[in-house]
Amino acid sequence: RFALKEHLGAQGIPVEDLVEAGLLVTGEDIPVPYDRFRDRVMFPIGDLRGRTIAFGGRALDPEAPAKYLNSPETPLFHKGATLYNIAPARAAAHKGAAVIAVEGYVDVIAMVGAGYEATVAPLGTALTPDQIALLWKMADEPTLCFDGDAAGRRAAYRAVDVALPLLKPGKSLRFASLPEGVDPDDLVRSGGRAAVEDVLAGGRPLVHILWMRETEAGGFDTPERRAALEARLAAVVAGIGEESVRRHYRQEFENRLRSLFQADDPARRPAGWRDRWPQGGNPRSKSGSMGGRGGSKSGSMGGPRWGAGQGRQHSHPGGVATDRGGRYLVTSPQLAGGPIHRGDRAAISRREALILLTALNHPWLLHEHLEDMAEVEFRFAAAEKVKVALIDIFAHGGAPDRESMAAELARRGLAEPVARIEKSITTVSVWGARPEAAPADVLMTWKQLIALHRQWHSLIKELKDAEQALGRDSTEANYSWLQDVKARLSVIDGTEALVEGFGASSGRAGPSF
Repeated sequence: RFALKEHLGAQGIPVEDLVEAGLLVTGEDIPVPYDRFRDRVMFPIGDLRGRTIAFGGRALDPEAPAKYLNSPETPLFHKGATLYNIAPARAAAHKGAAVIAVEGYVDVIAMVGAGYEATVAPLGTALTPDQIALLWKMADEPTLCFDGDAAGRRAAYRAVDVALPLLKPGKSLRFASLPEGVDPDDLVRSGGRAAVEDVLAGGRPLVHILWMRETEAGGFDTPERRAALEARLAAVVAGIGEESVRRHYRQEFENRLRSLFQADDPARRPAGWRDRWPQGGNPRSKSGSMGGRGGSKSGSMGGPRWGAGQGRQHSHPGGVATDRGGRYLVTSPQLAGGPIHRGDRAAISRREALILLTALNHPWLLHEHLEDMAEVEFRFAAAEKVKVALIDIFAHGGAPDRESMAAELARRGLAEPVARIEKSITTVSVWGARPEAAPADVLMTWKQLIALHRQWHSLIKELKDAEQALGRDSTEANYSWLQDVKARLSVIDGTEALVEGFGASSGRAGPSF
């Protein structure tokens, strides 16, 4: 508690200066000032010239009441007026590096290590106007990279509210969303620069995030609800300080509202909309009805056609099916290719096979991650059977190693599904699932697989909702929602391959993609 105080005091530095610099804690009920930072990994915080003006400290003890501790406000340090890594980031930005803001110190270090040298982070608070101004001095449209969960969305929305009054011609923000449960440090460790590039490529402009926030509740099927949306958007636009930017935002929202509320007008539908309907019928539409969130991702997708046939439900090319009433139902490639439409004869998905194979080759995982395994929802019956058997074997104290686990599964008549699982992995580069992988690589692979599977399953559910909404009401908003979900699914499909890059702890020379 006194080591730093005594060390600096021996060099003639007064206690009063140490207190003013935030290095010592004092107060009326503290008779002897003591060191503020103890038993922590220290992160020096520099000013624009690189001079250290404060510190951040991460607790080494997991039971510490405060995981992170920053210096207090001092004459040198105002946490809302600077950014972590600001001096090196500014130098890199001047050389053309992309400016990115993440949430924490470790994330900055990971991003810089992956080659994104102009990465910064706020200092334990939401972004402030001063920090946004610093970002704009480095780039016209810096990217804010937030977690993909509800807390990340709230952080993005707060940043939008802070930025709106400050917008100027050419100055704005972009927003990139990480896979749920994965922070930048995890992403860099698992996939390197390629994984980060995928996330940043999906970044969206501020206007899109704002529109998504105001329309995500949906349900604009009455005049009152449409009027309420118009009033909210008008209030938002009024808060923009610069008149020319305010005018263009007003025009943008007027266009979007017109498309949303008059989606039954063919002239208002997206380009090529009519061409996406099956031949011989017209889309069913209700003016102003919306069952989902707005979006802006482009793409093509078959829509519903209402007919009079009475045939059985059967599949059609292009992911369109008909029900017993002869109506065409929207079906995405992901759903059309699933076991409901194709039957259980389809091969087990690669991700599900990797999850099971990792647990089969490393049964010790189940000691601490049994709940993760129990919560995984498998689409394929064979995979589900193997999962249930793995949990049951572990629960009864059996199969401490790979060989005994495989033998017990075979005894239960599951040798054939296990062989199918092993055959579905056609590449040796998924190192963390292999028997010889080091525990650190196994654990990293496991966490990434579970996070990706949860996010993918959540998106599949949302995809079904979006398709049903478009089938009921063919509004442009529902169409955009569907395209947005499909775009996020494609990002998941691209990120999934990055689990192949693990293996450093097992002695691999480097990642391969």
